[in-house]
Amino acid sequence: KQELDTCKKKTGELQDSMRRLAADFDNYQKRTAKERQTVERVANESLIKKLLDIYESLEKAACSLKETSDNEFTEGIKLIYKEFSRILKSAGLEPIQCVGVPLDVFKHEVLMQKINNEVPEDRVLEEIQKGYMLNTFILKPAKVVVSQKSTQEHILNQDKPVEEKGG
Repeated sequence: KQELDTCKKKTGELQDSMRRLAADFDNYQKRTAKERQTVERVANESLIKKLLDIYESLEKAACSLKETSDNEFTEGIKLIYKEFSRILKSAGLEPIQCVGVPLDVFKHEVLMQKINNEVPEDRVLEEIQKGYMLNTFILKPAKVVVSQKSTQEHILNQDKPVEEKGG
């Protein structure tokens, strides 16, 4: 009976050991998968950052070519730009929306402020340079011009009493 109890105890210990080993292996697989995704993301991010300058130059070239021209060279440039855009989009690259949206300090880099009392303050008025997001990460912030109220408008708004809304 003592030998049977010893064997049961040893079997229980081995089973616990196997469960721990299986859990460790499962955690190892999850960790390596996550590390692999991180490495892929960083590699994609690095490569796309390097390609952005070429992409933007190609975009300028494609946009500056005359629409009426039937030149094969012109069509070739436009096709290359279109395919390049498709590939970058499939990799998760998206331009950051700018004009007309409220300032987002994570997505927009303010280069200038213009007085404009017709739109809310800190609203993007112009995009100077495009910004890009890669999936959910800001790859390159957009360089923008934002609205600012005139100092006279600020003074007038500060002198007005605040209306209380009651229920």
